[in-house]
Amino acid sequence: MRLHITIIICIAFFGIPASFADEKPELTPPKVGDTAPNWTLQDPKEKEHNLKKLRGKVVFLILGNRKIRKEDDKWAEAFQKDYRENEQVTAYIIADMRSVPGFIPKRFIRGQLKRNPPPVKFLLDWKGEVHKQYQTEKEKPTLYLISQKGTIVFHQKANFKPEIYVALKKEIDKLLAMPDAK
Repeated sequence: MRLHITIIICIAFFGIPASFADEKPELTPPKVGDTAPNWTLQDPKEKEHNLKKLRGKVVFLILGNRKIRKEDDKWAEAFQKDYRENEQVTAYIIADMRSVPGFIPKRFIRGQLKRNPPPVKFLLDWKGEVHKQYQTEKEKPTLYLISQKGTIVFHQKANFKPEIYVALKKEIDKLLAMPDAK
């Protein structure tokens, strides 16, 4: 009886031992060569976007949060300058919305984004699920370039730098030049 009470007291004060707890495995970020994890998110107009449905296009993902929005926009502006007219390639800023205070209504945020739209399509990751999957960083944008077949071909965590953008652009142009790209 004393043993049971001791175990209960230990659990109450120290928690369930790791060997008994349901531990979630540590997620590792997807890397170059991996198939990009799928996601479905909404834009400010509540239209759904799904990565799997974008197969056949080159997809540039800029994952960030409200504190690094200016850096996200720099990447998006550079992309738009070079690829705005190209229908074979698209870009998204995926915003981690977990840091938005809970008292601010979602409709208010959507309204602000409609009035002041970002340079590329903007998706709202309210629960941070995509950011968890892709293991993003809070201090700088996390970038992924995904091929027409859904494979990651470029990954970088970086504030905007022209030399990194040149490397990204080379990868995009290489994908667009492939004969089976369409």
